[in-house]
Amino acid sequence: MRGFVVARSAMRIEVWLPDQQRIVLGIPRGKLLKQGERIYAGDWVQVRFVAPHEVAIEAVEERKNLLPQPPVANVDKLLIVMSWREPDFSNLILDGLLAQAEFFEVPVTIVFNKMDLVRKRDAPKLGHWVALYERLGYPVLRTSVETGDGLTELRDAMKGNLIVLAGPSGVGKSSLLNALIPGAQLRTEEVSEKTGRGRHATTEVRLLPNPQGGWVADTPGFQKVDLPQWVALETLPHLYPEFRGYTCEFNNCTHTAEPGCGVRAAVEQGGIAKERYETYLFWLDATRRWQEEQEPY
Repeated sequence: MRGFVVARSAMRIEVWLPDQQRIVLGIPRGKLLKQGERIYAGDWVQVRFVAPHEVAIEAVEERKNLLPQPPVANVDKLLIVMSWREPDFSNLILDGLLAQAEFFEVPVTIVFNKMDLVRKRDAPKLGHWVALYERLGYPVLRTSVETGDGLTELRDAMKGNLIVLAGPSGVGKSSLLNALIPGAQLRTEEVSEKTGRGRHATTEVRLLPNPQGGWVADTPGFQKVDLPQWVALETLPHLYPEFRGYTCEFNNCTHTAEPGCGVRAAVEQGGIAKERYETYLFWLDATRRWQEEQEPY
């Protein structure tokens, strides 16, 4: 029998059975555990009943992709949710998530949420970032649960077999889903006044039935992106799409200090946004340090 993993936490797996239109508890078989096979929300699995409301998971079907952060398999689209305030916007986190999506070839839409908190004096700065990412080919939406602005456009963007909402803690992912999915009733948390960071309202990956068809994933927030753990140093330059149109003297150019670097020349001439190049340098250094730490003494 075929099942679809709709919830995954450290202690619990829930499986949707399409043929029976119900959710049951899933228990991985010992063989899977011995093989080191991990199970993720979004996985299609082969199961058999061992109790009226419990199935043994005997095999995991081949995945078309697997996002590591948040950990979801077979993703059709990633909606990266950010806020301008509460918590403050971080282009470093956004660019890390965009690089992840480029690596795993998952289509992306950027969502600036909590637009009701944007002050008039901040509007030009936000407009700068929106225009920057739109020039790179990423669709950008502006939403507010408080005013309802942008929710129709977001609903239209949530079309596909499996849509994932991801972003830092406190940006309002659960609030958006509560507004768009009748009966979702997801727990929400306020941003800490002391730290300016969001608290984790969601503690597990859970897939919800999408009114547009398919499923939508509510995922735990985070404070940093673990990009260096899954991307090789030589791969990172290829994950910034604006770099691809420029030719360098060396095929393995890291775009840092090599002579004849077309990317650095483009940054100096304004063809590539300086802000993007700076986050690239950050992730390049972080990846290099991560790899050095993994090397045996």
